[in-house]
Amino acid sequence: MGTASCGRRYKDRAGVPPGITDGLCHRRFCGIMIRPTARLFLICLAVFPFHPKGIFASEGEHEGAVKDIVPSGPYSMAIEGVNTVTVGVPYAFTCSAKCTPACTFSWRNGNRTSTGAELTLQLKARSPLEILVCVAVNPDTRKSATVSKTLGVTVGPSNIMINGPSMLTLGVENDFTCTADCYPSCTYLWKCMWEGQVLGSSSGATLSIIPPETVNYETLLCEAMDSVSHLFISTSLQRYVARLLGIYIVSPSGQWSVTVGQTFLFTCFVECTPSCTYMWTFEGKTYENDQVHVPVFHKGEKPMIKEQQEITVTQDHRTEPLTCQAKNTVSGATISVTQILTIDNPYSVRPATQGVPMAGKTYSLQCIGSQNPASITWLQNSLPLPVSDRLVLSQDNTLLTFSPLMESDTGTYQCVINVDIGDVKSLGYRMQVNFGPSKVQIVEVNKGAVGKELTALAGSITALQCVADCYPGCSISWFYNGKMLSRNASISFTPVTPPNQAVLRCVAYDPLTMKNSSAETTVIVPFGPFKVEIIEAQQGPVGKELTALAGSITALQCVADCYPACSISWFYNGKMLSRNASISFTPVTPPNQAVLRCVAYDPLTMKNSSAETTVIVPFGPSKVQIVEVNKGAVGKELTALAGSITALQCVADCYPACSISWFYNGKMLSRNASISFTPVTPPNQAVLRCVAYDPLTMKNSSAETTVIVPYGPVDVTISGSPSIEVGVKASFTCSATCSPACTYTWTVYGSPVKGSSIDITVSRYVATESISCQAQNSLSGKTATVNDTLTVSEPHWCGC
Repeated sequence: MGTASCGRRYKDRAGVPPGITDGLCHRRFCGIMIRPTARLFLICLAVFPFHPKGIFASEGEHEGAVKDIVPSGPYSMAIEGVNTVTVGVPYAFTCSAKCTPACTFSWRNGNRTSTGAELTLQLKARSPLEILVCVAVNPDTRKSATVSKTLGVTVGPSNIMINGPSMLTLGVENDFTCTADCYPSCTYLWKCMWEGQVLGSSSGATLSIIPPETVNYETLLCEAMDSVSHLFISTSLQRYVARLLGIYIVSPSGQWSVTVGQTFLFTCFVECTPSCTYMWTFEGKTYENDQVHVPVFHKGEKPMIKEQQEITVTQDHRTEPLTCQAKNTVSGATISVTQILTIDNPYSVRPATQGVPMAGKTYSLQCIGSQNPASITWLQNSLPLPVSDRLVLSQDNTLLTFSPLMESDTGTYQCVINVDIGDVKSLGYRMQVNFGPSKVQIVEVNKGAVGKELTALAGSITALQCVADCYPGCSISWFYNGKMLSRNASISFTPVTPPNQAVLRCVAYDPLTMKNSSAETTVIVPFGPFKVEIIEAQQGPVGKELTALAGSITALQCVADCYPACSISWFYNGKMLSRNASISFTPVTPPNQAVLRCVAYDPLTMKNSSAETTVIVPFGPSKVQIVEVNKGAVGKELTALAGSITALQCVADCYPACSISWFYNGKMLSRNASISFTPVTPPNQAVLRCVAYDPLTMKNSSAETTVIVPYGPVDVTISGSPSIEVGVKASFTCSATCSPACTYTWTVYGSPVKGSSIDITVSRYVATESISCQAQNSLSGKTATVNDTLTVSEPHWCGC
């Protein structure tokens, strides 16, 4: 149970009479200790004799009367009392003034008012500041004066509490915290005591202590004091020291040798405070104590706790540890002790058949030492052994016969005898059955069992082992391609080629059972790819170029020397086409020329090789044209002067390029795509044709133009009447032999007139009139002129 006390510490201050402490009890007048935890504040008020007129008076002053009083004041006002108050604690304040006659006083404190020179103040709640106002009034003059006092407000201390562990632990720091309700703050003072003796002191809200090994408990005292009001409160608690020392096991007989099937009593002693729980361990079993032992504490004494445990030995080990572990119920610390017991077992299993146990043969085991055969049962590897047609027990159960032995019978055998305390196991007999060989395997080191095939590169080294289930052990022989390779269980294997495929066999032989068994794998030595070719079905290898018509289907194969077979990939124009060795190939256009490649890849050698051909997809001819160099396409007609040379080309859309043939006037002219053309006359007009022929598509197409060779003018003539009449219109026509057609210009009356025909009217009489006509070739610009003189006559009148 904790205790609490309250009080206040002050030094004597100037102006305060001895024994007075600002309205609270000084230690010389009063004090109190509250037990166990109650909080109580006592206020001791000392009242001094005051003069009835408000001033201190001595005894002599009370004897005489005051005469001729002249009213004065109030002045020199003052409020006496503390500067800081604590919530819940009553305080007394006195208001004084120099005043004749004695003044009357009134107080204001917030909304509260009172009268009289004395004021008792007890706050119920904390406020930031409290202001006291005192008003003094002269009863004669009615003059007044005011004085005020500002008080600080504190709260507490109260609700003090110590928090920390329920026990003290040796050798480590134990942390405790002291808390209290204070305003503005509290300071804390600790004392650690044992049996009234102070072991140490400390300040601060937290205390860390390491208990001495010489004490069984400590009393912790915490005092909380308000930093402003200096009021204090305290509390205390007592904590025991958790202790766990000195553990040992005692055997009543003093012997540490035990016999299977009997019960023995052992005692565990330990020094433990305040209490411990116990756990025994023996033969893999755990025994827990269900009683907590609580010691009686005596000054200077170390409590020892005794724990007894009966054990029954049932195992056949030669030695067995017996362990006692104690755990402190408070600190959780543990301590243990182990005693090695020597175990004697009078029961055992022995072979009843001479020779080694051999798979397929009969073999017997016997239980020795039992005085009660009917109680015997058998275990194999600590599990009950079921009886079957192959496993037979004798009538007294002491003899176990295997008929026949099998590999699975290998194990540890025990007979279990039922005695008064329960079942007891005999010493075990390890029976190893000789067997094999079986489960023969070829194993690649660090990889595992080899399957039906083993891939080994030429010149490579593969670490192999031949493993088999044999006991005690088999001899190993290796054979490759029918020849002895090694007699070691482990070999570094390098294939010999040719061939690139052969059988590798390991044979395991047991000289005891005179049996053998083997495992084998087919070794594949990969090579290639070499000699990669593209083959056209029924045609043979494809060369550097392959012609394939648009829309056609060509059966192709990609062949390569690989072992085992390579994977094939086809690529056309840089894109994946197929992963089959044989394809039906149809070219995709455009383009009309692209690379077809087949790639052979051997996943075992991780090598690849390829073959390729350029696929040409022919087309044309189309868009055949005759083109004049530096001028462009020739139209339906081509004008060429006799003896001139015209550079011409025959162009066509063909892939590959077409052959070109030129024909002029129905006769072969040239087989070149470009010609220097000179027309042959006559004739002056003939057809020029160029023919484009594609030997792959076996198609042709042509373009033609009519070649015109200009000539003339010749044979220029004027047609019309040789004479004309005045005032009568006459018509004349000019013509000439000309290719192409000529243009005509007349000269009449000295003026030119265009056109092949002209009408003339003579308006005056003249004997003759001259006319001329000039013909000009529109291509060659050549001209020829004809002149004619016409006879002019008077008009013929009708005589009406």
